[in-house]
Amino acid sequence: MAITKRYTGFFFLIPGVAFLLIMGIFPLIWSLTLAFHKWKAATGAGKVFIGFKNFIDILTDDSRFWNSLRFTVLYVLIVVLVELVLGLVLAYILSEKIRFRNFFRILFLLPMAAPAIGVAFIWRMLLNPDAGIVSKIFAGFSINIPGLLTNAATAPYVLMLIDIWEWTPFMFMGLLAALQSFPPELFEAASIDGANGLQTFGYVTLPLLKPIIITLSLLRVIDAFKLFEIVFAVTSGGPGSSTESLSFYAYTTGFSYFNLGYACALSWIFLWIVLGISNIVLNRFRKET
Repeated sequence: MAITKRYTGFFFLIPGVAFLLIMGIFPLIWSLTLAFHKWKAATGAGKVFIGFKNFIDILTDDSRFWNSLRFTVLYVLIVVLVELVLGLVLAYILSEKIRFRNFFRILFLLPMAAPAIGVAFIWRMLLNPDAGIVSKIFAGFSINIPGLLTNAATAPYVLMLIDIWEWTPFMFMGLLAALQSFPPELFEAASIDGANGLQTFGYVTLPLLKPIIITLSLLRVIDAFKLFEIVFAVTSGGPGSSTESLSFYAYTTGFSYFNLGYACALSWIFLWIVLGISNIVLNRFRKET
């Protein structure tokens, strides 16, 4: 009886552990195994073990991979920086006692509440060069704009604007919560010492916000690297491959060309890149704190 009571808790863990193994651990191991094989499922051929050839081909002979990596890195750097700055400005303004601040807080959170794929399709309709409301607004002022999504020079930045519109609320919400948690005595003391608003922000507010800024930025970097829904719904990686992200490239390789071994190798390289960047940011944060 005592033994039964001792191990009762483990029985309650079985469903959670089983779910983790089936949905998390097993797919990781299986995909890593496939990464060392050549398997083109569409041809009906079986798996052929080729060792590290998929990884070597990707890193040495795949210009499409390097183009998608270049676009993804540029995308992440721009959107995270802009979202951080805009989120900080909005949080600072709405932390003050102004009229209708609760209304604006709710309003600014709405884009993040919508499903990412739904946001992408809505923006695709808005930016349609023939029937989209954006082109009609410009046409009302007798301004003809080219297809923003069909031009390789503008399409990447349009996707960035969509991401900024959707995910600035994430930064805003986290920074606003942090600002409201600070004791007002700190700012009162700075004011008594003669610090103006800009000095208080630079020498009191920003140092206090530093841990939350690094945390939010890291979370957004990891999430932004997984860029898929916007590319899938808005541009499908085009025009050409100007907006093809790493995630979308791995997806098309696996589910359009059915080159599953190569797609798994791409996914694992993508995972190592994200883990490497996360490790660098966390180590830098530990050194500074």
